[in-house]
Amino acid sequence: MMKKTIFILLLSFALPLSVTFQVDMQEQFVSDSGIHLAGADTLTLSTFGTYQDSVIAPWTPEQLTMEDINFDGVYSITLELEENTVYAYKFINGFEYELADLIDRYLHTGTEDLVLDVACFDKYSDSCQDVDNSLVQVIFTVDMQQEIVSENGVGLLGTNPEFTNFGFDVESGLPNDPYDPSTLSLVEIEEDVYSITLLLEPGVSYSYKFVNGNDWGGVEVADRSVAVSEVTGYILNETCFGANEDCPEFTTLIQNLTFKTDVSNAITNNGFELGDTLIVRWGYGETQAIERQDTLSLLPFSYTYKIDIDSVNVSQEAGLYYQYYKLLENNDLREIFFNFSYLGDDVVLAERRFFPFSELSDFTDIMIDDTQDSNVDDRRMPIFLNTDPIGIETQVTWTVDLSPAYYQIMAGDTLYDIQGTANVYDVDSLLTWGVWMNGPASTPANGVTWSQWGLTLQGTTSKKMWDNGTNGDVIANDKIYTLQLTYDEMAQVGQEFKFGIKGGDNESSYGLNHYENINVQDPNIHVYFGSINPIFYNAWDFDLNEPVETSQCAPMDLNSDGAINVVDVISVVNIIIGTITPTDVQQCAADINQDGDVNVVDVISIVNYIINS
Repeated sequence: MMKKTIFILLLSFALPLSVTFQVDMQEQFVSDSGIHLAGADTLTLSTFGTYQDSVIAPWTPEQLTMEDINFDGVYSITLELEENTVYAYKFINGFEYELADLIDRYLHTGTEDLVLDVACFDKYSDSCQDVDNSLVQVIFTVDMQQEIVSENGVGLLGTNPEFTNFGFDVESGLPNDPYDPSTLSLVEIEEDVYSITLLLEPGVSYSYKFVNGNDWGGVEVADRSVAVSEVTGYILNETCFGANEDCPEFTTLIQNLTFKTDVSNAITNNGFELGDTLIVRWGYGETQAIERQDTLSLLPFSYTYKIDIDSVNVSQEAGLYYQYYKLLENNDLREIFFNFSYLGDDVVLAERRFFPFSELSDFTDIMIDDTQDSNVDDRRMPIFLNTDPIGIETQVTWTVDLSPAYYQIMAGDTLYDIQGTANVYDVDSLLTWGVWMNGPASTPANGVTWSQWGLTLQGTTSKKMWDNGTNGDVIANDKIYTLQLTYDEMAQVGQEFKFGIKGGDNESSYGLNHYENINVQDPNIHVYFGSINPIFYNAWDFDLNEPVETSQCAPMDLNSDGAINVVDVISVVNIIIGTITPTDVQQCAADINQDGDVNVVDVISIVNYIINS
């Protein structure tokens, strides 16, 4: 035991030396994950030297990636190892170890740097056979589990940069026609997985797509590419048709999947009638192998529609995207819905409903209950745009409440004009610059649907809204703006629009517009500014239609000390006489009646509060 301890201590003071490992991969198909090296010293099993100043843990292939510097099929890497030490090691293709049956390669270092002989992968002592390096075998593989495979099978098309060929046939050696969806047919190698092997030129970058069928109608949308730089065989990672990653694995069985929703808000909104056909489409975003459709049934004596679906396989990781539709004379009308919780960049999925699965086990019953009476909740009731004509000439009074914008600015935010310079960063601008209505709903004003934002819209007086007690406005200077427009009998019930301060596109980002249905029996439509983007306008509760209480702005408490007293009164007086310039929080706290102005009325309010308290 003593001798072993002494040896280890001596080993710790040994000097490192340079050792180069080499492996010939000519006889192998090289994985997309690369060629790796792993090993350990045989005495302590504690290290495999250092690489680029990093200590390498024993048997960790992910730490050491070898390179084919000369593109000759030989991969190499140089490590710093201890002298006079025995190491065990293996080469790894991707993360598949060579040399089965626990056979390792061994190296005994001396006192000088070493360049090891080239080893043939998966051969202990034999050398590799020379391979014709003029062409490279490349295996293309695609997973079709989320597609209904065409009766014409699965194909592949592609081309070299010159559009002269897409490599060569393995059997005949003849060139494959470039970008032809009918030339190359894949073989099903396992359920829903299709593959083909081509001969490609090393050093050439090819573009390609998979084809569901054998014509252009089944071709993937996005281009793929492969740069063939190796002289060995090459296996492309299996990919999902139409995607750049693996297909989701639908391995969790839901015993009963229920969709349930309430249409009372849709009826109130004039977009739905009891007895209308309501369907749900589900499986968008590759959350099912194929998109599915089911018809919901109206439950007796209620506004509730429901469907139970037996035995559904889902991917716990993927969740489920879906959408409600109203069927009308063989046409389907998609619900008006935006997923405010969506963080991706797919504009289509941003308008789909989503249900996440968490800790889901087999044979579970899942209820998707979309019955919340909310404007923002993910589980809110659906509403629909009514495409019928209104049938009679009608004057509609549109009103918009700027309170959400007011409180958002008071919270320190800016309403950015995404197409111009009309950025709103203070409440004075908000309340003095004016509001304009844009979009198809504003068409009766001047015959134009979407006027150009900025100076053009600002100059279109007929689309301007009013807060001065005229033009249908009830109360002047109450942050509620009004516009009256007359629609003829052929105008559509459902209308789309957006608001802009000073004519700028500053209510929200692209793709978010208001949708409302006209009711000729009550042609008054009241809208809250910013309700199309409640995530941004988080200082306002769009369900309660009141400001969100936050510590940022406690009314009357200007110094945020939790007490309302004479100190706060003095602060308000100093703001009025200009002694101090208030912060946004102080301005919000001082403007007790929220009229946009700090004056003696606010002082009196605080004094009365103190006296009454």
